[in-house]
Amino acid sequence: MLTKIQGHTYYYQGPTNIGVVRYKNGTVLLVDAGIDATGGRALAQALEGENLKAKYVIITHAHPDHFGALKWLKEHYPGLVRYAEEHEGLFMKYPRLESEALYGAVPLRELEGRFLKGPVVETDAVLEEGETEIGDKRFRIVALPGHTFNQIGVISGDSVLFAGDSLFSEEIMEKYGFPFLLDVGGQLKTLDFLAGLEVEHVVLSHGSQVYAGIKELCEQNKARIEHYLELVLSWCNQPLTREDITEEILKDSAMEVDVAGYYMTYATAGAFLSYLANRQELSKSVIGGKCYFYRE
Repeated sequence: MLTKIQGHTYYYQGPTNIGVVRYKNGTVLLVDAGIDATGGRALAQALEGENLKAKYVIITHAHPDHFGALKWLKEHYPGLVRYAEEHEGLFMKYPRLESEALYGAVPLRELEGRFLKGPVVETDAVLEEGETEIGDKRFRIVALPGHTFNQIGVISGDSVLFAGDSLFSEEIMEKYGFPFLLDVGGQLKTLDFLAGLEVEHVVLSHGSQVYAGIKELCEQNKARIEHYLELVLSWCNQPLTREDITEEILKDSAMEVDVAGYYMTYATAGAFLSYLANRQELSKSVIGGKCYFYRE
């Protein structure tokens, strides 16, 4: 079922919320696609129940829960035009890059499940930050790095922002505790940008509501990052390795993780450490075959 937000802008609520912008000719532009063929079929059924067909799709970032259904949708709608940011498009074309990046080598099999490795998907056009016209409608593409290096958001002509995973809802923060980030500095800048962005509605990829204002949510997200920055600094009053920090994060957040979840946490631990070390708030040394991080 499609839910109207404003004007010609709707969204389809699911495990990953999908933006829908209607055109006069009965076609739509999608923002993200969902995780797999099952999700793609459900989305197509909702569209066709309204006598609509997908003509365009923009992928906010190359995580499988956002682009995995695109392979099926392209087969169902052969004329579908696929858009993504250039670097995110490479991760869609070569989906093993995600698990290789997390592991740093040929990945463990546990890192190649459907949540980390999607199908091979080609894009038809590259999107850059700024104004763009697709069909007869204009959209604004905004850079939202942090969760991934080159995530984008999409603002429709109805002043609705589809924010991808640039902002975590209250329920997601409560459920997962520790955020998955690859660029802590980028995420902090993104949160400041979002807090000052003038739009009328915001749709998060994982959330049960459409937000009319997100300044408070931005502050909550920022406070969570700052909390873990302070914790990492306090833990590093004694020399610790990245593995040690990962262990401390998992204990503090009380997260029960499998192998894939461990390496996702390990990646984010690295993002926090590099942020602090590059700002010279932490020092680092290799001693006895281990790289330690510590406060002077």
